[in-house]
Amino acid sequence: MRAKQPATVIGNRTSLMQQIQDYVRVGYRYWAVGTVTPARVPRWIEKAQKLYEVHADRNRRARAKRRGNGCAVLLMHEFSGSGVLWWVLLVTGGDHAAHHLESLKDAWDRSSRLALADTGYELCHLTKPGTLAGRPVLTWRMTERCYESWRFRIIDTIRHGDAFTIRHVVGSLHSAPGFYGIRKQVKSCRALLRATWKRSRPGAPLILPSKVYYLRRRAIVRIPLNAWLADVRSRAGLASIDAGGFKTSSAKQT
Repeated sequence: MRAKQPATVIGNRTSLMQQIQDYVRVGYRYWAVGTVTPARVPRWIEKAQKLYEVHADRNRRARAKRRGNGCAVLLMHEFSGSGVLWWVLLVTGGDHAAHHLESLKDAWDRSSRLALADTGYELCHLTKPGTLAGRPVLTWRMTERCYESWRFRIIDTIRHGDAFTIRHVVGSLHSAPGFYGIRKQVKSCRALLRATWKRSRPGAPLILPSKVYYLRRRAIVRIPLNAWLADVRSRAGLASIDAGGFKTSSAKQT
């Protein structure tokens, strides 16, 4: 009997980013992404397991590696309560069905960086001070478009925004996941924020968080697929009741 792990949905964005980074670092560098609706999830999971053995356990993966065969994993996450699963298929080198059946890209290729849905984050290699021989490290950063959007937003908000809007922008900036590449960009945005504030609001105090926080490793949050499907069905049912104009359960019974 083939050993396999149950299908799960990764519960938060930071866990997803950490898990992708971990797998790519150890050789799962080839990738494909997509989305799947709840109704089609079971069939997609069945296909991924049958063709790609995405739920094989550690021992089975080790045996495949010794034979020169490839391995694959499937990671899934629901962004912003959308009710749709975003998935990424990660594959190692070697002989594997995914290399023939999927249009895989290479996460180590600068022209095909793995971007995280519509979050504005991408996986990349950056040189980090203190690493052995200046060796590049794998990390997440804002895409160029996302980074430039933040710079424009900061300048426009400091020049024209009220106190509430400024606090919101500062809070949003500092809530970005604390991976090395993102932290560097947040620090650069902080410098821009200070410079713009000094020019636009001289004499007024600027309150910023004391530092940009480093993301420490954390346990991966996983939700069993069946539990996620049940939650989606529950949310869909509540939405249909709201759309139908029914009163809440607190309404008086006649």
